[in-house]
Amino acid sequence: MPFHPAGASEVRRAALAFLSMRNKLERQVEQRTQMLSGVSHDLRTPLTRMKLAVEFMQDGEELKPDITEMEQMLDGFLAFARDNQTEAGQPVDPIALAREVAQKCGDIPVEVAQSTADKTNVVLRKEAVSRALQNLITNALHYGNTVHLYVALSRRFLEYRVEDDGPGIAPQDVERALQPFSRLDEARGHHAGVGLGLSITLDIARSHGGTLELGRSEALGGLSAKIVIPR
Repeated sequence: MPFHPAGASEVRRAALAFLSMRNKLERQVEQRTQMLSGVSHDLRTPLTRMKLAVEFMQDGEELKPDITEMEQMLDGFLAFARDNQTEAGQPVDPIALAREVAQKCGDIPVEVAQSTADKTNVVLRKEAVSRALQNLITNALHYGNTVHLYVALSRRFLEYRVEDDGPGIAPQDVERALQPFSRLDEARGHHAGVGLGLSITLDIARSHGGTLELGRSEALGGLSAKIVIPR
């Protein structure tokens, strides 16, 4: 939010120091984001040449999985670098959004727990929230056979919860699992991609003033990933 220093001289000096610190942090984040995005874009050209070369190789089949994995990593880097704040918030039907995402991801079962008769839409950045839900569902499908999506809408909060019957995440590993580029060594970390899905989802939840909580699914026994957004 815009902030203009005012008041006593000591308060103004403290406020100016705060603004200077904030500006430095914003510049640092912007520079790192631009660097990550630029490197990812630059790597696409040689990767494309490699794909073409492999197509003409007699024994190129062995290299195709590695190239595919590199493409997925680049997509993850670009997704992490993308600035979702540019999307404007708009009134969205959160239940319809959940069903739309679930259908795209393989018709995942959706259970709605509407604790209030108020059906007013929630102001969301639709594409960002859709992406966050897709990240959670894709992650759940990697490690479980059964995946459910739950939606709870109350007067104060919107809650999305994705649960699976996979191995879950140990409580001591939850914090590390939310860190960018972090891949766990345990069962859920095997073939875990580039390690950005949960961190991107956390950023999207925080940008809405909410949070992402990881725990144990009581119904399915695997991971429970819950996005809570205040209304």
